[in-house]
Amino acid sequence: MIKFNTLSKLLGATALVGGMFLTLPQEAFATSAGQYCVGFVSSGAPEQCFTTFGASISAATDGRVVLANATSARYVSPSELSSPSSGGGFTPLAVPPPSVVLGIIYSGSNYTGSSFVWTGTGCSATVGGNNMPGGWNDRTRSVATYSGCATTLFANTNYGSPAYLIHVNSAVSDLGSFDGTASSELFCNYYGCHL
Repeated sequence: MIKFNTLSKLLGATALVGGMFLTLPQEAFATSAGQYCVGFVSSGAPEQCFTTFGASISAATDGRVVLANATSARYVSPSELSSPSSGGGFTPLAVPPPSVVLGIIYSGSNYTGSSFVWTGTGCSATVGGNNMPGGWNDRTRSVATYSGCATTLFANTNYGSPAYLIHVNSAVSDLGSFDGTASSELFCNYYGCHL
């Protein structure tokens, strides 16, 4: 029997159930356990998902960062993201990368569960992740911000209040009463991102 993950890779959004092929909504993939995805806040490029958290961080940093012990989601320190990997004969880039990690949202408290790494060109202006990507509406339970970015999580789509504000280069291991509430998100270089 082919495993569901293998089958979904072969068939896209189709699965074999009881001998019949069924089309599944995108959320079925985004909410699967062990999904570690990367998205770009301003390019409109499609998200990419990986089977390990380390692979998502490597993709988000264009291979500059290779995390040790990162099969499943965990907190990533700012120094880990800013230091080039010393493994695999990696040569640091001479110029800044075109894309940096703005923040990571996690489906579990204490930086666990599935994750979504937001990347972009930085936070010199307010940039939006727009509404949460497929399968991430009302799932965020912990957050970390990087690269001089703060973030604001909004309970409603299109940046509708109430909101949860997170400081520049900060991490919140549990959102308390805001757990599982975020439907949209903004990044900026100041506390209290808004449009």
